[in-house]
Amino acid sequence: MARTRLRGLEIGGIQLGIEVPETFEWEWPESPVSEFQCLPREPEVHIGLRVDTPGNHDLGGERYSVGAWTFEVARHGRDWILGLSKGGCRAQLAHFDREFQTGEIIVAPEMAAKRTYPLRGPIDEWIVLHRTVARGGLFLTGSAMALDGKAIIQLGEPESVGGRRSGKASTSLLGRSSLLLREEREQLRLFRTPWTDSIDPRLSFESRVAELQRTQEFELAFRDQLDPAAAADLLVTHAVVPLCDDALLDRVLLNAQRIAQGTRVVDLGAATATDAPMAWQSTQMQSAFAPPRGGL
Repeated sequence: MARTRLRGLEIGGIQLGIEVPETFEWEWPESPVSEFQCLPREPEVHIGLRVDTPGNHDLGGERYSVGAWTFEVARHGRDWILGLSKGGCRAQLAHFDREFQTGEIIVAPEMAAKRTYPLRGPIDEWIVLHRTVARGGLFLTGSAMALDGKAIIQLGEPESVGGRRSGKASTSLLGRSSLLLREEREQLRLFRTPWTDSIDPRLSFESRVAELQRTQEFELAFRDQLDPAAAADLLVTHAVVPLCDDALLDRVLLNAQRIAQGTRVVDLGAATATDAPMAWQSTQMQSAFAPPRGGL
């Protein structure tokens, strides 16, 4: 039996243990994912690696374009099959169980010879997405601001300079404004990921969430707290669910309902006095903490 050693990756409190065979001593890429390596003491996800020809057969599932790569997702019975191709040639083929707790990744010899990171996006994103939802969390589109050491989540696609959405192409399947939120120690918390760039740099890798906000333009500033049912509907609207999978969607709905029960979710009216974009500590953002309509 070939000798292997275990290397670890932890994102959002989800630890992945990767079995490294002697035939494939890969290197961490020069990207943010290298900051998330860890000692794999108690892996939640076990991944084996094998150097072999992954083939180019059609998986018969969904296909996503992610930068120069094509990402394929298919279901075979209760298991998941993931493919990653470039220029019509498949570089990786992954098999995972239904819950993404155990899997194997077949790496093409050409890729192994380059010592390429075997969980390159979007494979790592897909695993973390499913394990996050399985553990009661959500990926939501939004941005995070630091306030007194806690995170204020602004739901919706962040605006770039000039109030327009950024036209920069994303190399992330989940999107550069996807936020990982999950309850931990009876508190909703925001976790930094390698793929997100809409988090205030003052926030740590794990931060407590003070509240979630939806901001709309009105003549006068206001603040209304949503009831749990309306809050859950809003969270689902902004949830990142890239594949039409009924089981995953059902879990997202349940997670949104549970999170909405114990977290402040508010509607904000932002005065339309200026068209300038909001800064992290702008006066418009501070209007988020104006008293509710009708007084205290």
